[in-house]
Amino acid sequence: MNPHNTKSHKIIYRKKFKKYAGIMGAGLCSGLLFSGCVQQSEKLAEDKPNILFIMTDDQGPWTLSVEGYPNTNTPNLDILANQGVLFSNAFASSAVCSPARAALISGRYPSETGILDFIPGNEPGMDTSLVLWPEVFQEAGYKTAMVGKWHIGATEVYHPENRGYDKFSGWLHGALRSKDPVVRVEGRDTTFKDQYTPDVITDLAINYIKEFKDEPWLISLHYWAPHANTEFPEGYSPPYDDRSWLPMRDEDLAYWKDLDLELPEPDFPNLDTKRVKRMMREYYASVHSVDRNVGRIMRLLDYMDLDKNTIVIFTSDHGYMMGHHGLWHKGNGRWLTIDGTDPDGIFPNNRPNMYDLSLRVPFIVRWPGYVEAGKSFERTITFLDIYPTLLEMAGIEKPVDIILRGNSFWPLLKGVEEEWSDIFYAQYKTLRSIQTLEWKYVYHSEDTTKNELYYLAKDPDEHINLIKSNFAEKEAELKSLLLNKMREINDPLFN
Repeated sequence: MNPHNTKSHKIIYRKKFKKYAGIMGAGLCSGLLFSGCVQQSEKLAEDKPNILFIMTDDQGPWTLSVEGYPNTNTPNLDILANQGVLFSNAFASSAVCSPARAALISGRYPSETGILDFIPGNEPGMDTSLVLWPEVFQEAGYKTAMVGKWHIGATEVYHPENRGYDKFSGWLHGALRSKDPVVRVEGRDTTFKDQYTPDVITDLAINYIKEFKDEPWLISLHYWAPHANTEFPEGYSPPYDDRSWLPMRDEDLAYWKDLDLELPEPDFPNLDTKRVKRMMREYYASVHSVDRNVGRIMRLLDYMDLDKNTIVIFTSDHGYMMGHHGLWHKGNGRWLTIDGTDPDGIFPNNRPNMYDLSLRVPFIVRWPGYVEAGKSFERTITFLDIYPTLLEMAGIEKPVDIILRGNSFWPLLKGVEEEWSDIFYAQYKTLRSIQTLEWKYVYHSEDTTKNELYYLAKDPDEHINLIKSNFAEKEAELKSLLLNKMREINDPLFN
């Protein structure tokens, strides 16, 4: 399924997985026209719906079975998608973690948050003058908790408990490992011996759901998976000298153990096929560890009768590549060729990029009875749209003294016809990109000879760079859009 190969941008019913819709309760819309559900949803906002915001790390949308891709096994996320709306054109505002996370939680572009690349240590974090949506929910009377990976500032002033969360259990950077994690649980470092990281933070989130059950709550659950490990439990080392997602539960590894994987670009020049397949097996298994735990939480919400008044959003902090374009990783792509270099010699050691594969994310919204189940939505939404959407869904007024760059897509979900722009602007380090549903322009400010132009309508995988072809008029048009956006937000690269 390709998000650009569409002739209509209306909500489309996903017949392929129709059997899953409504498994955990069809909600108040059962047997009713959707317009009736819209009226009820407006009333429900008065009751302060709970918010469960789930975000993974390094997950491409091509890992979801419900998207129709090969090699996948995500039964719980498929159910979640078919109980809500699946967005097939959702984008992060940057191609790596820290700037994307900061944009998501602030509603501002990376250059406005002060973060244009991932934060490797105790460097300055997100601009503290920005008002974050957890702060607005906290002010509106919500109990709030952050569980898992933060990564937008590690020193005290940037701490989650100073940015809108009543409680924090997780990591200021990341878990680093898939087993035996050390988690800062409400100020105290705790080692969870012989336990797997996705299970641990799911347990912590479940504890907060139970603790907050009698009050409106907002819980952000940020998994480390399926990020590759950067360290390993004591006494364990992977059976090879390379990045690894191990160790993992056997139940997460089992599906891919003997599967003959279908590679995204098997004919890419000099591709290290053996390495790609090994990494893919572990990566998909890590995604499954999240899927399994999402299922645990959804069953808990159902059991506690919280499902109908809980908005669940599932996404990732950015996209990912695993053999696509001969790369693995994201905006700071790394070659998966046998010699570890670019076969074309343009980007020798790594490939900084703004590919859709690095920017497009899985995105699901479920709210039984208030979001019509089993739909696909193909309008372009971005991380900047999340802030205003959550406020409107919860019936909370936007503070008058803050600037938000995005727009609420709640009216679109309700079926209200209104103007909506599919133009998408993104930033990563010194790269800038702008795209429509048909075209994309990437600006390399440090070396404009590497600029890129893609005709997405015919080349959705961005394989043919047309920058040196006879498309000067289209390039000028897109460059004008880019410059207008840079001027509007006072992008430091504008001059």
